[in-house]
Amino acid sequence: MIPEPIAIVGIGCRFPGGVRSPASFWNLLQNGRDAITEIPSDRWNVNKFYHPDPVEPGKMYSRWGGFLDQIDQFDAKFFGISGAEAARIDPQQRLLLETTWEALEDAGQVPEHLAGSDTGVFIGVLNRDYSYIQMDERNRDAINAHTIVSSNLNLVPNRISYCFDFTGPSLPIDAGCASSLVAVHFACSSLWNGECSLALAGGVNIIFKPEISIAMSKAFLLSADGRCKSFDAAADGFVRAEGVGVVVLKPLSHALADGDAIYATIRSSAVSQNGRGSSFTAPEALAQQAVMQKAYQRAGILPQQVQYVETQGSGSPMGDEIEAKAIGAVIGSDRSLGNECAIGSVKTNIGHMEAAAGIGGLIKAALAVNHRQIPPNLHFQTPNPKIPWEELRLRVPQSLEPLTNKDNQPPIVSVNGFGLGGTNVHVILQGVESLTSDTAIANQPQLFLMSARSPEALKAFAKAYIEFLSQDSSARISLADICYTTSLRRSHHSYRLAMVVDSKKQLVEHLVAFLAQESRPSMFLEQQGEQRGRGAEGQGRIPQFKILNFATERAQILNSLAERYTLEDSIDWNALYPHGGCFVRLPSYPWQRQRYWQESEASRQDRLGESNTAQASNAVISNGSQIDIIKQWSVAANSQRTDLLSTYIQAQIIQALECEPVQLDVQKPLNSMGIDSLMAVSLRNHIVTNLKIELPIEQFIASPSIAELAQACHEQLILKNLIPTIQIANVVEEIEELTL
Repeated sequence: MIPEPIAIVGIGCRFPGGVRSPASFWNLLQNGRDAITEIPSDRWNVNKFYHPDPVEPGKMYSRWGGFLDQIDQFDAKFFGISGAEAARIDPQQRLLLETTWEALEDAGQVPEHLAGSDTGVFIGVLNRDYSYIQMDERNRDAINAHTIVSSNLNLVPNRISYCFDFTGPSLPIDAGCASSLVAVHFACSSLWNGECSLALAGGVNIIFKPEISIAMSKAFLLSADGRCKSFDAAADGFVRAEGVGVVVLKPLSHALADGDAIYATIRSSAVSQNGRGSSFTAPEALAQQAVMQKAYQRAGILPQQVQYVETQGSGSPMGDEIEAKAIGAVIGSDRSLGNECAIGSVKTNIGHMEAAAGIGGLIKAALAVNHRQIPPNLHFQTPNPKIPWEELRLRVPQSLEPLTNKDNQPPIVSVNGFGLGGTNVHVILQGVESLTSDTAIANQPQLFLMSARSPEALKAFAKAYIEFLSQDSSARISLADICYTTSLRRSHHSYRLAMVVDSKKQLVEHLVAFLAQESRPSMFLEQQGEQRGRGAEGQGRIPQFKILNFATERAQILNSLAERYTLEDSIDWNALYPHGGCFVRLPSYPWQRQRYWQESEASRQDRLGESNTAQASNAVISNGSQIDIIKQWSVAANSQRTDLLSTYIQAQIIQALECEPVQLDVQKPLNSMGIDSLMAVSLRNHIVTNLKIELPIEQFIASPSIAELAQACHEQLILKNLIPTIQIANVVEEIEELTL
């Protein structure tokens, strides 16, 4: 049975490059902007931890990343959280609270109306940097009851459920880089199973400490120039990034009945595991093909109908090749020449957001469907020659392209993901036809409402509306739809502004007057924010601004409602819109954020690289760097050279396995010794760096023996015409001593 499509009705996001909304994210994407910067000083002193040599202990060879601003700030008062607790709450939780509110506003879902509902929350999360800071021995004196409650990853979605009073499933998802896309899958499954009627799905990733970047450097996962060059011949890894994204999901029939604005629909999704593949950490082409086929079968969609795939595309030469071939085998099959499927990756714009990577790709795909355009893929100069592009019927878009209906159906796109450890996930999206609705007659008076939880926020809201109304994109939005949305699809806080206007121009003029503390006819303001509801008696204090009635009966009614609104009367806004209205997306709540951070000075200095601790590792020198292996090879006798390289490779393997020095069987394959794909890549990069030769990564992933590797290295060195000049005795014995 084909499942009912799930509508994506709201999006909240904070991504690198100053992205704070779906609109700003789309602006970044369609303009092909690169949001990667050098690591900011409030994360760590990059000069203290950077070294261009990948094998340098305690260092990273990348200076780059995608970062959010003001991650230490939060509007604690808005959520009723004390400063003491806020300082100990993981900023990932805090950012998710704000982004969840923004996503619900973007969806026109009033949070207060959802209290007690079975709304589900599914969040991909894996980073524990702030927890490590909180639990550092130098921060022990600051530990209190809030610390343990606020730092556990299982509480990340639970915090949302608690603050918004949601009673549906509330689950953290850790599936590596696939975490947030898997969260979307489980959110859809929960909706299909009837476990919840509304679902929030997303992911978050914030980077505070350098250790993970150092570890990734040792595994040669990072791009040296800080750019994800997905599917390019020069691809050399990814760049780490921060981000948070949340989507609001509900069954399509419910979204249509509720008059929601819909970005796209999710037609199907599927999740699988590699099982015992070629390596514990390597992607598997057949497993990816299987999960794609399952997703399309569930949706009743032919893979050939897909016009674009938002890929994992992290810029790993091997990963890109495997993924492209898997996509081509399923989606590229039975396509004619000229009908290629486009593939791309948002990581080329904003980097790899790890636990939030999948939700970033899903939001990009939803926006592409909504705007009927495919954004360009950055840093694509020379197609990866190991990917048979024409045979697979795939291509990489390098400019903004149209995304059109096919066979009189809205466009279909997909999002593919996989995580370290073998999780695979595939999600299929389809566009929806734009809905039209009757709007009020032009120039008819309308009641505009705006509220906040502080006077400062109310003023900030007015500025946001003025900016919003000055943009070209707002020209197609009617005043009636704006006012309908502010009445019925937004929360009403205690600091309130109401005004009766007959045009968007007049609305802007009134907002400007409000900021200048000037009164205007038919504008009502309550500045105190006190609880003053008059109830059925209709009693309350006189509003600040004098009423100047319009001549029409409608204006009189609206003025009366505006006055009552500022007095916090309970008003049934449905009575004002008996025929409903058209929901439109408006500016989100203007947070009044303050800094909340709990860390000792000693911990801060060490984390940022300002103390001497960060320099301690400089004294450590790995065995592999104590000898110039090229020089030793060049002066060794011809009969000794392969054995010399074999002993050198054994030393590298022993160091990688961190085992006691032993005599390894040079004829056994690497995987039988415990070398997985990540370790094989690291081993390969150490060897080619030290020997200054070229060896294809596939040669290592195929788990050759030490003897085979030694012979391959020997042949590469011969090709470099390294002519021996002198003989040094006992070279082999000297290298063997290094492993003892």
